[in-house]
Amino acid sequence: MSSFGEVHRDLQSIRLARWGRVVPTGEVIPYVVVDHEGRPVEPIQRFLRDFMGRGHSAGSVRSYAFDLHRWWRFLIAIDVSWDRATSDDVRDFVLWMGQADKQRRAPRTKSAGLVGQVNPITRKAYPGDRYSARTIRHSNAVLRCFYEYVIDAGQGPLVNPVRRDRVRGRRANAHHNPLEPFRPEGRLRYNPKLPR
Repeated sequence: MSSFGEVHRDLQSIRLARWGRVVPTGEVIPYVVVDHEGRPVEPIQRFLRDFMGRGHSAGSVRSYAFDLHRWWRFLIAIDVSWDRATSDDVRDFVLWMGQADKQRRAPRTKSAGLVGQVNPITRKAYPGDRYSARTIRHSNAVLRCFYEYVIDAGQGPLVNPVRRDRVRGRRANAHHNPLEPFRPEGRLRYNPKLPR
């Protein structure tokens, strides 16, 4: 612990346990995150139900489920409950993702030689063995959305651990029209910059 009560973690030594998984359901909510005993993780299931109800595709539900599953596994590794997570935990998660190798069930074979090369058809780079800045940014957006949902439902923490940075030189919504809804301003605090 530091003088500010902050926990210092050795991020390079964190290894995510093989806890739970994302499974297809064949039901209205196409994917669900289950724990190590095969039971759905309740907060995630409620969120994904709401997310699907807002008109998102099955692919988006699957993507969000995998991001939330990774977050849960990280929280288990650092021994923090999902509803007690802080901005410091989010920061450590982002730092961990930036330096960690992706965990795979089986080693790479043919695709290892393609890392970093550009697919001539899609014009996208083949994925590497580490998490990209886009993956980290997407993960942050998913966590922000999840915590906004549970806070609005009165089921989570009082403050969203995925914070926004203030807009330079002024506070967010400084000249807000009271007849219009507030708009989120500023970028997410721990979003890495995208490479050009």
